[in-house]
Amino acid sequence: MDENKLKFSPTILPVGVQFPVYLVEFSNANIKFQKKMSIKFQSYKCSLNTLARPKKILVASNNVLQYAGSNYEGTVSKISSSFFRLKVGVYNKTTHKFKIYDVDFFRLKPLLKCHFDLTATEESLNTRNNDLALTFGTKNRKKTIKSRSEFESTSYYSMQSVISSQIPRNSLEAIVEESKQESEIIPSQNIEAKSVEEIYNIYDIISKEEYSSLDSEANIFINVSHEDLQHWKSETRFCNFIIHYLEMKFHSISPHIAKLLQYLHFMIIMLKTTYKDLRKKDPFPNIPQPYKKSLTDRYLVNRAMPQKQKDKLSAHAMVLALILNNYRIDGKIWASSTHIPMTRIVLVAYLLGCHVHNKRNEGTKSIELKLPLYKYEPKGKKR
Repeated sequence: MDENKLKFSPTILPVGVQFPVYLVEFSNANIKFQKKMSIKFQSYKCSLNTLARPKKILVASNNVLQYAGSNYEGTVSKISSSFFRLKVGVYNKTTHKFKIYDVDFFRLKPLLKCHFDLTATEESLNTRNNDLALTFGTKNRKKTIKSRSEFESTSYYSMQSVISSQIPRNSLEAIVEESKQESEIIPSQNIEAKSVEEIYNIYDIISKEEYSSLDSEANIFINVSHEDLQHWKSETRFCNFIIHYLEMKFHSISPHIAKLLQYLHFMIIMLKTTYKDLRKKDPFPNIPQPYKKSLTDRYLVNRAMPQKQKDKLSAHAMVLALILNNYRIDGKIWASSTHIPMTRIVLVAYLLGCHVHNKRNEGTKSIELKLPLYKYEPKGKKR
């Protein structure tokens, strides 16, 4: 990644939002607390993490010397992000109750202008454990460590370069770029599209082989009767979006539409799957082969669905729903169908280039894909 493109922006909190809790260790400092706090802290969030847990930089300054660190380096930070989450409990003497907060751990180092290399790292306990695992561990463990090391070696040096180059300027301008992870989450966009139908290619979501083999599964949606719909409603066989679509257009379901509905049904089954379901021997008994293997290979990682993969599945399913419904869907119906919070749905819609309209009288949001595409800008971007 080009180091010059890696930017950080100040963490800006809306009014009424609780301030984050940070746990800080100074590597070379002796803090003496006085009545008036002499140290000023500033937090900056990486612009590359719009959907995942953001990487942050914390800067402490006492007008003489600056300290800086991040929440993704160091033994404690790596262990806490991999195996457990750090929390801080605050005891209230009045109510005699504890309040628990999630915390980010920062190890701050002094920023010196002469012969100081922030990229120099020392061997840690975590590194030694990784060496042991690479020597004596299982194949899966070795593969995991190698993949993580390749990613960290790229992101670590590029971000440390940003710290050393930007923090001494004492400005850290609020430049927020569009998320580079968008390309990994949303289907490929045709930036030269002249019509909304040309923006996304349906075969980027359903392979041509899968589309061709969906005939038998899709027959269930052809010639649907009112009795079928009432029966499916009572047993909640299909989600609200599909039921609502069939109620509106069940007299005009073509084989092509039926195939898209059936594949969307499979995708929504995956979206609604819980962590407990994923631990089962067969977490998707209602998805037949070969679609089950194709979907699990594409959206699961080691029988788990990280948030990034769930966002990817959500984006692909939303594109399919938009294509089915003339590029406009009801946010409330989509939220009840996928069990995804509305705020997350809106964010994914923005990444897809959709325009979101509030319908306060109806208590919902209208999500529409149209040209020109909506350009998503994270909160806090300077104009």
